[in-house]
Amino acid sequence: MPRFVLLDRDGVINLRIVGSYVTSWEKFVFLPGALEGLRLLTEKGYRTIILSNQAGVGKGLMTAQDLQEITRRFVEEVEAQGGRIEAVYYCTHQAEEDCHCRKPKPGLLLQARAEHHFSFGDTFLIGDSESDLLAAHAVGCPTIMVSNAAPGHLEKLPHAPQMIVPSLLAAATFLASLETHGPSIS
Repeated sequence: MPRFVLLDRDGVINLRIVGSYVTSWEKFVFLPGALEGLRLLTEKGYRTIILSNQAGVGKGLMTAQDLQEITRRFVEEVEAQGGRIEAVYYCTHQAEEDCHCRKPKPGLLLQARAEHHFSFGDTFLIGDSESDLLAAHAVGCPTIMVSNAAPGHLEKLPHAPQMIVPSLLAAATFLASLETHGPSIS
């Protein structure tokens, strides 16, 4: 049975622009270790699915075509480096729209599972925000948080991640170690 891993995009794969959005390919900057982490996940047989809120479209800061172009280019770069992205799901709604797909609601996760037939309990979500953790918790998905924040800040989260790592490469290295152990780290 194939193994899946769910990833947020901004802050996990590429640099998050605080207070703004990645609205063009020129603003998309891979984080250190991201391409290597995606390659390692692929080499270890994981099918990688991206789940990301992209309200910049809903706010009119970029078009759906701009988002598609950014996605096409980053997926091509991942593949050129030996990784593979199975699918990409976006919520382009603004927070005020109260849609079911915008994290922290689990709509994107539910859509991905319906189309790819995986078990949430056996599938990690790697994210960098509380909304990622909340969406994963809603469906029983274990989490890994990519963060360089002070531990005290993270201890206040209502649903703590199974582990906190500094990069996607560190998360992928951990998942690679689970080949015979399953998703539990206890």
